[in-house]
Amino acid sequence: MTRKLLLTVVLFVLILVSCCLIFAESTDCANPVLIIPDGRLTQSSITQNATFWYGIYAITGHSYSVEFEPPADNYAGASHVIFSQPTVFGPNDTLAGCRGTSTVQATPNSGYAPVILKNGSGAGRRLSFTAQAAGLHLIAVTNSGATGGYTFRAVDTTLVNVLWSTCGGFDNEWMFQNASDMPITGVLTVYDFANNVLTSAPTSIPSAAGVVRYSHSFDLKLPRNSAGYAVFSHNGPPSSVVLPARS
Repeated sequence: MTRKLLLTVVLFVLILVSCCLIFAESTDCANPVLIIPDGRLTQSSITQNATFWYGIYAITGHSYSVEFEPPADNYAGASHVIFSQPTVFGPNDTLAGCRGTSTVQATPNSGYAPVILKNGSGAGRRLSFTAQAAGLHLIAVTNSGATGGYTFRAVDTTLVNVLWSTCGGFDNEWMFQNASDMPITGVLTVYDFANNVLTSAPTSIPSAAGVVRYSHSFDLKLPRNSAGYAVFSHNGPPSSVVLPARS
């Protein structure tokens, strides 16, 4: 192989590697980068003072957690990406020139386990929100630090109980175990198999504690001889709530 051919091959390989590591970002809220909320990490880079726009197609009543994390997080004195607190806009929020007021109630939880914003040197950001309407939710995040690499991901944190039943004299209990170090609030929505909402119950779970909700008349008052499924959405980080169900 000649030197010229060898250099050509090496250059081609370097271009292929670069293409695998460079991702197209968007500074336009009308054309956001879409995130699939299944927990997959995407690696990219951001310049100083840039504001990038992302989007999640959300389902009504589902909760989501969004994370932006620089690899140099928590290294004091290092020049690295520093993210502002992200902002989430709902599908019915109006933006003019990519500016507007958000109606989405989002909970910042970067400092709770798993911690991604540990102290003054930390730069990672995470927030959680529940979609009140189906459709595209926009997320804006700004880098006030140096140009650098980072990862981003989104997770659908909704918990689904595929079957409950009060048939045959049985009752149902839902236990919520909070495995995190933050107090968590959520909503237990119970459906029948015709997709009718039977109850929508706000539920608070102290940190490192458990709470039980009952189908009985003294709690959720679910009808006898009925069955369906249940959904629990919350404002905690991924994997912060464990939801076993037993009859």
